[in-house]
Amino acid sequence: MRELIFKNLTTPTSKKRDISVEEVVERNGLISSTKKRSIYFIRGARRIKSKGELKKWIDTRKKNPDLNKKFFHILRNYSDKNKQDKLMCKMRGSFYVISGESAYNIVFVHAIKISYRQAHGKPA
Repeated sequence: MRELIFKNLTTPTSKKRDISVEEVVERNGLISSTKKRSIYFIRGARRIKSKGELKKWIDTRKKNPDLNKKFFHILRNYSDKNKQDKLMCKMRGSFYVISGESAYNIVFVHAIKISYRQAHGKPA
């Protein structure tokens, strides 16, 4: 058995996009579940009037190390009681997009959760 769920949620008022994919596969007495989620939202926007102003704005962003930080976390958990193994990874950061005369600061969060467990009543 294989099940695939896809969600694409967009909220124009909060300028947010949430994309998630979940896949569940049952094979040989094991159930594998993979959930991937990506969230993007606009933190700020700035109107750019000239190429010189754009270059100056980019240079100030490059000099600020806090704006370029990425966060990455990995967590693994095994439950002997439930016979379940989980792996979770999460990454957060930001990037800039120039469109027309506007520069946008986009923040993103990517997460993936993978778990394996024994199907009920079936040996692994």
